Amino acid sequence: MPSEFTYGTFANYSPRGTSEPSKRSRIITAAIKAGRVSQVEQMIPRLAEPAAAILEPFLNPNVILVPVPRSAPIKEDALWPSRVVTDILCAAGYGAGVEALITRISPVRKSAFSAVGERPLVHTHKESFRVRSDLLPPGQITLVDDVLTKGATTAACAELLQEEYPNATIRIFAVMRTRGFVDDIETVFDPCVGRIVSHASGNPYREP
Repeated sequence: MPSEFTYGTFANYSPRGTSEPSKRSRIITAAIKAGRVSQVEQMIPRLAEPAAAILEPFLNPNVILVPVPRSAPIKEDALWPSRVVTDILCAAGYGAGVEALITRISPVRKSAFSAVGERPLVHTHKESFRVRSDLLPPGQITLVDDVLTKGATTAACAELLQEEYPNATIRIFAVMRTRGFVDDIETVFDPCVGRIVSHASGNPYREP
């Protein structure tokens, strides 16, 4: 049976567009991936705007926020962009706490540097993770990532957490949503909700 998880994103990211919003989205994404706190903090006031109300189920004072691991095991004091995002969200009141429930124990190929047919599949990611099981059963968990592309990494994390905490509602939030199949984007700030579906093949798809 396929797994399905709801995701929410804050803004658009265009990898190749030539419009001004597309170019700006790449600058913003690069800053977030670099762990620039000031860039992430600019998101916080906009989360209170009416357009971002659809993200309330993902970011609220009752959810446990879980940062998505990087593609390789993280060394002490190494940059962890999704953890930077998670800590800022929690400090602003958009989470009940931060728990690093998933750890990468072996590296996988970076999706950003892989051809479409060579990106790691969901089961490959799952085999490279270790899940903590010592948390009191939470009601809501939101996985937090910096950029959501196809969703294999987050789907793998979500499946593992659902197995470990079967009564929890698992959701996914990412700051940026990759728009690789459109020529250009018209705006960067564009809160969106969709779903990630993962089949037995391990090759997920994202809607929209």
